[in-house]
Amino acid sequence: MKKFITPLLFLFLLSGFALLRTSAFGQNIIYSEDFDYPAGQLPTDWTLEGAQVQWSVSNSSMAGGEAAELYLGYSFAFGTSRLISTPINVEGDQKLLFKYKQYLVNYEADFGEIIGLDVTFDGGQTWEALWENPLGLLNIPQNEFTYYFNTPSSATEMQFAFRFEGNNYAINLWAIDDIVLETVPDNDLLCTSVMGNTTPKAGEENLFIAVVQNGGALTQTGYTVRLMTEGGVELASVSGDQIVFNEKKYCMLFWTPGDEYIGNVTNIYTEVVFAQDENTGNNQSDDMIINVQTDNTATTQISSGSWPLLYLPYNFLQLYSLSQTLYFPDEIGFTDSPITAIQYTCQFDQEVSVPVQIFMGETDVNDLSEGWVAPATLTKVFDGTLDFPKGQSNFHIALDDAYEYHGGNLVVYSVKSYSEMVIGTPFISAIDTSSMRSRSAERDDAPFDPMDPPSNSSTWDYYPNITFFYSVNNVSVNDNTKEPASLNMYPVPANDMLYVKAGETIIEIKITDIIGQVVYYSTGRSEQHEVSVGNLNPGIYMVQVLTSKGITTQKVQIAR
Repeated sequence: MKKFITPLLFLFLLSGFALLRTSAFGQNIIYSEDFDYPAGQLPTDWTLEGAQVQWSVSNSSMAGGEAAELYLGYSFAFGTSRLISTPINVEGDQKLLFKYKQYLVNYEADFGEIIGLDVTFDGGQTWEALWENPLGLLNIPQNEFTYYFNTPSSATEMQFAFRFEGNNYAINLWAIDDIVLETVPDNDLLCTSVMGNTTPKAGEENLFIAVVQNGGALTQTGYTVRLMTEGGVELASVSGDQIVFNEKKYCMLFWTPGDEYIGNVTNIYTEVVFAQDENTGNNQSDDMIINVQTDNTATTQISSGSWPLLYLPYNFLQLYSLSQTLYFPDEIGFTDSPITAIQYTCQFDQEVSVPVQIFMGETDVNDLSEGWVAPATLTKVFDGTLDFPKGQSNFHIALDDAYEYHGGNLVVYSVKSYSEMVIGTPFISAIDTSSMRSRSAERDDAPFDPMDPPSNSSTWDYYPNITFFYSVNNVSVNDNTKEPASLNMYPVPANDMLYVKAGETIIEIKITDIIGQVVYYSTGRSEQHEVSVGNLNPGIYMVQVLTSKGITTQKVQIAR
């Protein structure tokens, strides 16, 4: 794996990025830093402790502000490193917010690195993490980040530090700009995000979660949280519980989509309505894109791998790409039904609208080592423009023409043409060792002829996580007249272990995150099941248990 990212390349590529709105509002600015220093040096009175990684000021604007900015490149340093700010006077200021712009471009190797933002109130004897995150393999897209915290009542000054732990070679760059530390107003509620199923069914009640945070000094009640769609149409609402400074509440909203939403791409969002709010600019979440399905739509998800790939099914590092991937009957699990849509999990650093073609067909070959499956034997099912959103998403592609699947080895053939190279466009994938179930080709000089793929192509054991949507004989797939089994889960919230107990023998248990991605699956033959959840991110999950009485679903919160 070679390093190919340079600051000048990213400055060029990211010049068109749009910033998201500021997520918090303060009253008095205590400290600010825009890194207006000569390139190559550290900010005045800042210190680097621990491993000597390559922090310096760079004449670039990758984090989203104006040049210059703070920049960490890769090196061969190893260990824990903190870049520590100058001391800041916080005497008399107890409730504060810290915000800054950030963009992190990762490297395709993970050695267990951790990054974080720390604060100290005793000159560095002890540090408290405002935020930390395993570096992993994904980028952190360009955005503005906000953190709220209390200072100790006896504190007179504080410092903050950007922390890197591990092998500094396992990063391409980390850019930071426009740091602001400020006090908070008395009354400020934020709606930070909305979570839920991005492919709900018409006529079926669906759960959506609004995350509300108190960014004001005063404890609040008397607010309302609403689920909204385009044109300011209210879909559902709920009264909010008491919330103190820096607390987050997960507010449940239930909505049953009507048939009028079927076949349309719909944007929904959540908002907090609070009469005393002093900053209404942060009351609304970003949009969530949903695609409402008919009630006779069933799904099958193939793989829940976690490897981000930049070349399957679409390669955005070059202008033109082709790929084929095989999915097998035992994975697909249905036959003689029309496939109406597919869904990938991806994360894009910016919005991209790109023309693609998708073909499907069936074959007897079990791998692609001998070459491409002949395109003439495949059927074109999609030809149009895909609008990939910024951030992580379950990206749904409704096919122009349904493909009638008859139980063979299914080929998904993807063709992409685009006029620009785009960085940070991975699709989350799995690996099937020695399978050679995918093949790809890419170039910049001219578009490919989909009917004549090149012989100089590559085979891969990787394959993109995919969900197939298919129709089931024009009848509802949710017709379950049995009384569901009782279901008990503890502890709630769960931390390391979740114990699931049913009044009947558990045949199958599945846990999905709030956007529908399967994060755990197991079969069993006992009334109690132990699930290790220590590797899951904090949040709301849905636990689905199959017994002889049918399927029972219940939500659970994972906390740390």
